[in-house]
Amino acid sequence: MVANMRSRLAAALVVGVLAAGWAAPTARSEDPRPPLPGPGISAPGVDVPCAPTAAHPTPVVLVHGTRSDRTINWQYIGPELAALGYCVYSVDLPDRGQVPLSESVATLAGRVREVLAETRAPAVSFVGHSLGGTVGRDYVLRGGGYQHVDDIIGMGSTQTGYYTEPPGDQVDAAFNTSCPACYEQARGSKYMQGLNAGDMTPGRASYTNLITMHDGVSLPLESQYLPEGPQVANVLLQEACPDHFVEHLTLALDPLVRDWIVDALERNGPANRNRSLECSPAP
Repeated sequence: MVANMRSRLAAALVVGVLAAGWAAPTARSEDPRPPLPGPGISAPGVDVPCAPTAAHPTPVVLVHGTRSDRTINWQYIGPELAALGYCVYSVDLPDRGQVPLSESVATLAGRVREVLAETRAPAVSFVGHSLGGTVGRDYVLRGGGYQHVDDIIGMGSTQTGYYTEPPGDQVDAAFNTSCPACYEQARGSKYMQGLNAGDMTPGRASYTNLITMHDGVSLPLESQYLPEGPQVANVLLQEACPDHFVEHLTLALDPLVRDWIVDALERNGPANRNRSLECSPAP
């Protein structure tokens, strides 16, 4: 039953993202795509009144990827973390994260202020899918979050920009001109140059990047890596579990990814790349 549920969630995520525009380019004024449900509908156990505990003192804020939202992205990870006792919150980025990234960073900053005020916690931890990990890092670097973030856990998050030449034709075909954030994430963009001009991992935060060799979106895989250091763990999932198959869209539906997220949240620092674990097949 659990496997069937995850299969349905995976199908819903893929269909939702495709419906949101990961297909042939179209102009926004002539957009024939039907609206998705939400955004604004939280996953079960997410965005509910919650008091942090001694075991889990830091609230977790889930940050969705481009052309997703809190409804699509967190139906698996959100309830899983809530069931473990974490206070879990989420955010809807403007226009499903398609706006210039500075606007998404400002929205995330506002959501963090709300969470800190509600929980009276000194900091939050981010779990970000794709764009969400990049927005979380920018919030620490340039959005006022230097002292307010404990962990940034990215899944398939492009840190230095994805390719635009070759395979640029495939990348450009996936995004249209209604998505400034799509182009800002490209390698060599003005945004990426500014984001990575100085210390890429400042502040009190630890940084964990969860990477799958089967990612077909955030390419090359090296673009997902941050400079190694005591506060950074770049985790290629297949180094620990060589036969584990998970691709970009389904990272947020994967139990192995969930286990790495929990490891990063529970440690003082990033995830432990050398931890022993039991490899289980992807759903």
